[in-house]
Amino acid sequence: MAQGDDELTQALAELAHDLTVLRIEHGNPSLRVIERHAPPSRPLSASAVSEVLTGKRLPGLDFLMALVQTLMAHDGRRRSVTRQDPELEVWRSRWRELQLLQTTSKRAQGSSPAEAEAEADGTEQQPDRAEQRDRAARAEPERADRPERPVAGGETVSDPREVRIFVAMPGSTMGEAAAWSSIPEIRRRLLEPVAERIGEHLGRRTALVIEKEKTATGAIHRSMFSEAFDADVYIADLSGANANVYLELGVRWALRDGVTIPICQNVGDVRFNASSSRVIPYGPMPDELEESIRQITEAAVGGLRSPSRVDSPVRDGAAFMLITRAEHDSLQEEIRSLREQQGEDLIGAALKSPSRARRIELLQQAVSRNPAGWRAHFELGVALRKEGRYEEAEAPLKVSAQLKEDFAPAWREIGLTLSKRGTSDEAAVEAFDRAVALDDQDSETWATLGGLHRRLARKGGGQGAFDTALLERSLSCYQKASRLSGNSTYPLMNVARIELLLAGLRRTDTAPALRRFGQLEHLALFAVQDTGSNDSWPLFDLADTLLLTGRGAEGLAALRKGVALVPQEERDAVLSSVIEPLQDVLSVDGLLAPDAADAVRRAVEECSLAIDQ
Repeated sequence: MAQGDDELTQALAELAHDLTVLRIEHGNPSLRVIERHAPPSRPLSASAVSEVLTGKRLPGLDFLMALVQTLMAHDGRRRSVTRQDPELEVWRSRWRELQLLQTTSKRAQGSSPAEAEAEADGTEQQPDRAEQRDRAARAEPERADRPERPVAGGETVSDPREVRIFVAMPGSTMGEAAAWSSIPEIRRRLLEPVAERIGEHLGRRTALVIEKEKTATGAIHRSMFSEAFDADVYIADLSGANANVYLELGVRWALRDGVTIPICQNVGDVRFNASSSRVIPYGPMPDELEESIRQITEAAVGGLRSPSRVDSPVRDGAAFMLITRAEHDSLQEEIRSLREQQGEDLIGAALKSPSRARRIELLQQAVSRNPAGWRAHFELGVALRKEGRYEEAEAPLKVSAQLKEDFAPAWREIGLTLSKRGTSDEAAVEAFDRAVALDDQDSETWATLGGLHRRLARKGGGQGAFDTALLERSLSCYQKASRLSGNSTYPLMNVARIELLLAGLRRTDTAPALRRFGQLEHLALFAVQDTGSNDSWPLFDLADTLLLTGRGAEGLAALRKGVALVPQEERDAVLSSVIEPLQDVLSVDGLLAPDAADAVRRAVEECSLAIDQ
């Protein structure tokens, strides 16, 4: 192969690849769907599109532009694509480059300059009559010299679709009582004239196909039954009561609304339920034969011109329709994509909503619209958990974890929700362990795990009784979280709280822990100023640093500001988390100075009153 041929072959393959990518990006329509949605002024046959998409040949410029237009408009993102659309210019440039490459290749192969120039202009030298006939027989259905059909306004456009006429008939004999037994003669004198007249009436080419004449190897039933769906006109010859023909007719009636035409040499011999349908008789006598050709032709043409007409007794009045697997898969994918987008839109609206109730409502709608979307389930579970609806939050969080098994935050939230419910501490720890196993660099997971161990340390004892081993484990988790988060006050404050608590339980010096609170006051004050006036937690952290170091009035003032920022529907969940660490230090005798202890008790009372309001 010459170098020019190699370059042209590679360039055509690249064009085919890029067109295939464009096709996939716009819903991957089947070849038949592309054919149906082609611009009326430039039809695209399935066979011609297949050749272009496989890189077999360079199409004409009009053909390429029509194909790109059809693909770009298929998935509904764009209602129409005009020939002036700027996105088509890159494809025009591609075509010009390929046309030049093809011309150069032709010249290198010895084509005359005139032929090469004609190729470059999109024209060709006139062949002799024999070559013209040969080309016409082999030409692709998208050729512009196909018969034209009228459209509104008196204009005409070429109609490239070939009318496929399939005949189901006995394979070897027309039956013992048949007046006309020669199958080749039936084809020549009846079926071929029918096909010819159908083409003349419609101004379209016709293809007459008889199953028994096919020579391709393979299972015959697949070929027969595919024709039951694909054929535009289906003629079932019931002469001789051949069981296979009746089976094929039943399949056709089940698959297509029309056009199906039963014929028989002797209508009285038609059996079973087919006898209730109109059957066109035929025979070898000239007048009889002419009338049969006329009736079959009229039935076919009338049905093709009235696509809504149903001649199938199976499908007549049935509330269903038939589409191909490819079209079904394409529709399912489009529905999935739309549901996914609707779900994402609802999630976005929910997260922007200032109302927790409205947020939950929108997230529930997102879950309903896209049940397979893990994010909607996750955000819904988090929203319910933050509102203290732990039992309701558990289910969507678990669904989220099932849909996205490697998503560590889902397991963290499950652990937090289970620990808040208090129904299964072991399950809560397992959930946190799963989260850490998936992502051990998430500070929030370590911090919430520290909170779980601190809550577990309170269980099983009376006033001031703690499991110090679990407190040590909690301290370790908070320390890990603080190393990962830098200067975040949340883990640092909890490290200081647990160090103070452990010092009091062990009767050791509490001064180092209290000094840590003094140091954290500056960080907490910066966090309050940095986050503005909408976040309550930096104010609660600042309040703790002031309350525990004996500056009660300032601490209570910061606490009240924080309480005022918490929405009423969230106060139970949020303020319970504020109260618990304060109650911990109050439960250990002598841990705080009297004035600090009084200020802390006052803070607990005010938070409790705010919850009850």
